[in-house]
Amino acid sequence: MRAAGIIGMVGAGVLGACSAPAPEAAAPSGRIPVAVEGKAFLAEIGPGPDGVRFTPAGAVPVRGMSVAVRRAAVPLDYSEGRVAKEAAALACEGQGGRFDGSAHGKFAGAGVWEFAGACA
Repeated sequence: MRAAGIIGMVGAGVLGACSAPAPEAAAPSGRIPVAVEGKAFLAEIGPGPDGVRFTPAGAVPVRGMSVAVRRAAVPLDYSEGRVAKEAAALACEGQGGRFDGSAHGKFAGAGVWEFAGACA
């Protein structure tokens, strides 16, 4: 009787594992050319540190791939975060990912904007 109960419990556990949702796959990494407002950008998607999202309760981690954005012609500057974020979103979504627009971006210098953890 005990063996039958144990076997039944193990069987239920195996079936329960089959119904668990599969983890979401991250967007593929690589360099992706995109255009925003008629200008060419190059976004690089790859592994990196977690990002942050600022909330009234404080900073919350954002886990995903990082996106670094450069403009093809004239380097980006500190005041161009909005257009860099648009380019990052287009690149991420174009690779089948989901871009988290609430992730905090930062100007890394040398014409590059970075969005850590923003592409999942």
